[in-house]
Amino acid sequence: MNFTSLTLFVVTFTSILILPGPNSAFAVGQSLKYGVFGSLPVQFGFMSATGLHALLVFSGLGLIFQQHPFILIILKWFGVMYLLFLAYKAFISKPSKIEVSPKEISKLKMFLSAMLVSLTNPKALVASIMIYPLFLSAQYSYALQAVVLSLLAMVISFTIYSAYSMAASALRHRM
Repeated sequence: MNFTSLTLFVVTFTSILILPGPNSAFAVGQSLKYGVFGSLPVQFGFMSATGLHALLVFSGLGLIFQQHPFILIILKWFGVMYLLFLAYKAFISKPSKIEVSPKEISKLKMFLSAMLVSLTNPKALVASIMIYPLFLSAQYSYALQAVVLSLLAMVISFTIYSAYSMAASALRHRM
């Protein structure tokens, strides 16, 4: 892979991850509750989920979606129906009392929760499916490119969510 391609991948992937979403909200929430170092498993959870997304894409899922774009359209409409179902349930449900648990969760549970948030985030998977194939070149080894892009994506993921966590922790002390 050439340097220009790698640089464009870093800029593109960073631009997508830096947009606020469920992952950033989770990272901020955990950082506000446990601090930057206390919420470190969250960043590792997101980094691991990024690696799993890359593994799915490079193992052939991305190729299937690229050859059959109608599958993405079907998935998108299932997502729309699911969101409408959730909105309907929220609309008809009666208000309930929410109790906040002050006890700490384990680092493993924090890590697994972060992975689950990221793995169930449709934006993350669709972005991975659409981004990774754009930066593959027939001139270089597929396996090498897959490893390099996956590792870069994981580092970017860890960095972005660490930055969210540090910003939230810094703001916590000012509020």
